[in-house]
Amino acid sequence: MGTTIETRGIAGARITARFISASGDDLVIDIKNKIAATAKELEVLDYVYVIDDQKKLLGVASYKEILQSKDDSKVVAIMKPDPVSVDFHTNQERLVYLVLKHDLKAIPVVDRQHHLKGVVPYHAILKVFHHEFREDILRSGGIHHHLKEIEEISTPAAKLVRARLPSLGLGLLGGLFAAYMVTGFDQVLSSYIALAAFIPVMVYLSDAVGTQSQTLIVRMIALEPEFSLRKYMTRELKIGGFLGMIFAILLFVAGTAGWGLQIGIVAGSAILLSILFQALLATYLSATLARRKIDPALASGPLTTIISDVTSLAMYFGIASALLAYLR
Repeated sequence: MGTTIETRGIAGARITARFISASGDDLVIDIKNKIAATAKELEVLDYVYVIDDQKKLLGVASYKEILQSKDDSKVVAIMKPDPVSVDFHTNQERLVYLVLKHDLKAIPVVDRQHHLKGVVPYHAILKVFHHEFREDILRSGGIHHHLKEIEEISTPAAKLVRARLPSLGLGLLGGLFAAYMVTGFDQVLSSYIALAAFIPVMVYLSDAVGTQSQTLIVRMIALEPEFSLRKYMTRELKIGGFLGMIFAILLFVAGTAGWGLQIGIVAGSAILLSILFQALLATYLSATLARRKIDPALASGPLTTIISDVTSLAMYFGIASALLAYLR
């Protein structure tokens, strides 16, 4: 019954018992009287939750629906059956996504048998949303540390350096590896120095497409955890192909006009394959992490950038070497 999402997390830690529940046979007038009598003690002032004799969640009715209904109407006649709910152990980030997706002001928490255990009120949802938003912002910048320490102006500089250094050090190693890899193509670069001029655009476009793909798949995982990965990957393949073709044509025209036909062909071919590869890589990596019960957002930031940069450069110079040798 209902939409129950089970996963690891702490939704149950946010619940309150200060809400109104009713049976389906209760009259609207009784609910109105209960609201008037208990309003000061309630934390959930938006919904009435309808349960059966075993406290299983049957439906939900908003206060607005209650107040607009006739006094002699039964609650079961105005309730919405199968309400969106979450399991006691649902991840709090997914809880926020469900609330936003379904435009809710509170969300009920149930057990595996669908017994109503409590409700996560609006103010608790806002707290979770604020916390998760700040955490994701820091994580996207490669900062993994306690939020309060990061945000307090009194935090010692040394502690902030330690929080930021690991991801930057990883970026340094990735950059050195990329530099070492590029030197392996010194003969190609010495013969076609114009190839170096396209490195920034190759890296930027590949990073941007990968970041967009990752952002969209993380959102999909949060909102629709049972989605078909095969269908999603097929759609991402089409999107990556279209984007790759657009930028391949643009770079081919620009490269041919400025540096000759050979450079245009190399630049266009490389960006097509690189964009397609990065879109699929970002999507598959995030989905794989999620299915292994690892937060896919962990793949964001410097780590993804390093992987994207290295693979983009490897593909660029690999394609350049092959095509230029063929076109000579």
